[in-house]
Amino acid sequence: MNKKAIIAVISLIAVVIIVFLAYMLLNKPASLYIDPQTISRPVGQDFTIGINVSNIGDLVGWQLRLRWNATVLDAINITEGSFLKQGGETLFVSKINNTAGYIVIDCTFLGELPGVSGSGQLATIKFHVKAEGACYLDLYDTILLNSSEQTITHSVRDGYFST
Repeated sequence: MNKKAIIAVISLIAVVIIVFLAYMLLNKPASLYIDPQTISRPVGQDFTIGINVSNIGDLVGWQLRLRWNATVLDAINITEGSFLKQGGETLFVSKINNTAGYIVIDCTFLGELPGVSGSGQLATIKFHVKAEGACYLDLYDTILLNSSEQTITHSVRDGYFST
């Protein structure tokens, strides 16, 4: 191979690598996460966490479950966040089971609307610390839906609580 051919091949490889890296940086996957990720409070105090999404596109509905150690925490209330409501009227339903230590939340647009894109807060959850201990705030059975009623692929980041 001559020098020009080697330089052309190296240049082509460099361009492919740059394009790939730019694609990966600009196309971050959607994520669902607890904010703040780590919380510490003494017994008797309350604290609030946010359930947030980032890098989401065309969101029209979502569902999740959150579990924790029921001997350490009680959920007090759940409030809908502003993210999905910015696109129109929503139906927000939640259920707390402090005996078993979990909640279920469902939220969807009412009517046919284009989905919401970007990052923001889906819900807030207020907890009461009833005993010393530690536990994960474990998000599971998470579903994010787009306007075509297709599941949106996303990562999940749990939280952690300790006294």
